[in-house]
Amino acid sequence: MSSAYIEVPTVYLEKWQKTADLLAHIFDVPAGLIMRVFPSEIEVFISSHTDHNPYEEHERAPLNTGLYCETVMARRDMLHVPNALEDPVWENNPDVKLNMISYLGVPLIWPDQEVFGTICILDSKTRHYTALYEALLWQFKEIIDGDLKLLISERESKQQALELAQTLEHLKTTQDVLVQSEKMAALGHLVAGIAHEINTPLGAIRSSVGNVADFLKQTLPRLPLFFKSLSEERERDFFVLLEKVTHEQFSLSTREKRQLKKSLTEQLEICGIENAKSVVDKLINTGVHNEITNFLPLLRSAESEIILEMIYELGVLQRSTHSILTASDRATKTIFALKSFARFDVSGQAVESNVIDGIETVLTLYQNQLKQGVEVVKQYGQLPIIKCYPDELNQVWTNLVHNALQAMKNRGVLTVSAQLLDNQVAVSIMDNGPGIPTEIQGRVFEAFFTTKPPGEGSGLGLDIVKKIVDKHQGTVQVRSQPGETIFTVFLPLVGRIEHSGTVS
Repeated sequence: MSSAYIEVPTVYLEKWQKTADLLAHIFDVPAGLIMRVFPSEIEVFISSHTDHNPYEEHERAPLNTGLYCETVMARRDMLHVPNALEDPVWENNPDVKLNMISYLGVPLIWPDQEVFGTICILDSKTRHYTALYEALLWQFKEIIDGDLKLLISERESKQQALELAQTLEHLKTTQDVLVQSEKMAALGHLVAGIAHEINTPLGAIRSSVGNVADFLKQTLPRLPLFFKSLSEERERDFFVLLEKVTHEQFSLSTREKRQLKKSLTEQLEICGIENAKSVVDKLINTGVHNEITNFLPLLRSAESEIILEMIYELGVLQRSTHSILTASDRATKTIFALKSFARFDVSGQAVESNVIDGIETVLTLYQNQLKQGVEVVKQYGQLPIIKCYPDELNQVWTNLVHNALQAMKNRGVLTVSAQLLDNQVAVSIMDNGPGIPTEIQGRVFEAFFTTKPPGEGSGLGLDIVKKIVDKHQGTVQVRSQPGETIFTVFLPLVGRIEHSGTVS
């Protein structure tokens, strides 16, 4: 769906209305606007509730008419017009007819880099805005851009939840097929881990959304008084510190924080900073712990506490936005793997596929078990696309990985190799478990043969592996000794593949 037609929920509209009103108040102008672009028009999406504002909400104007906002969107950069009547380029633009001769605006961008529109201010008199006010408008833009990212993330989460429900429903309709039954059994073992891999990032998203909401509700209204309370020198310090916080990524262990607190406290006490320990706590919480001497004048000032607190809250806002994107990507990867694994091709026809993609799908679904104590070593070569039954091969990799983890009791090294060997794709799954006794290695591919205790294995896993590999005109081999068991599947690049439907 084109981003131009995505509906913005009421909760966002209410937030943006407050933002536009606050913007007009801070800049002392009649019009603070959030504009939205459509294929052939531009709309006054949000208009500040201020006196002498000539712009009505939802009114539209055609594009390609010389509007200020068209230049902002085309350049994807700030536009500052102090007085259009004194500028030949702008003296005839449509906004002049409304007596809006001064303009300052920046673009708003969707997460896919499409232009949403602009956020701008207009005045009926000449206005020369300083760099401080320009920087402030950029900060308002970051807030709206963050909302756009959050909006898309919420839409994708809902869509993914719907797709997941559809995927699970699809699985229920294929339980009569043996391979699909094995998939259901595998998912039964994995369901708790998969739920954890999805719920953990969703929990991070919920927490981050709460941080964003707290900022908009509690911190945003305080900004006008905050900026009025700062001296010119402290304003410069504030924006230098803000630049440092928003562009530096930090991650410290508890031990590193403890050591850093001690050294910084000693350093600040030598420099005569009062309440050095409290100041150091705030600096580390904001992520600032390098080049501290550059900020000594700020730290000695009476405004240091309120400035550090505001910097911390803006830093939380930025980290919350980053957490939302990271968590959304993680959940998307897990759901995509589940969809790929659960898909069932009823056509019975071989298709071109990348074997490594299937292996990665299975490893993603086992991620929760693997990270509990298994080191995964991947040895992937450059493989050609082969004609195969990818859904059924996924069951092969699932059975082999599952057996390897059980053999190691989920503690050890799992080595997965995929190489091109003698005109065949050779996939090996190796574990460093106790090994398979020599006397029974010849029976492991027999149907219903198992060495597992009753209730833990059906004896069909490796039988299904062999039948699927046979269907691909390939071979499967096992080599085992104490501390090393290797199952290797050989798949031919060319040759006859049976078109006989699902293995039974």
